[in-house]
Amino acid sequence: QLPSLTREAVKELEAAKQQVLKRIQIWKRQQQLAGNGSLFEENVTPLQKRCESLVEIYFQLHQQVMAASAELGAELLPRLLERFSEVLSSLVKR
Repeated sequence: QLPSLTREAVKELEAAKQQVLKRIQIWKRQQQLAGNGSLFEENVTPLQKRCESLVEIYFQLHQQVMAASAELGAELLPRLLERFSEVLSSLVKR
């Protein structure tokens, strides 16, 4: 049951990442439109908090996966670690 729970947790992490990245794109677009006179809420704090929370969850989940690496098996563990890497990489790059 642990492998399926872990896969589900990683899916949820990826979904949360997508939501944060979508919100970042919206914020960037609003910033662009502000150059044309549109109203723009410059406060980036809520976005920053979302990103920080997501990274905290990432590290907690990563630690749990590493702690359960023997139970997850040699086939699943590398795939999960690759997905973790992609999540963190995309957050940092965007």
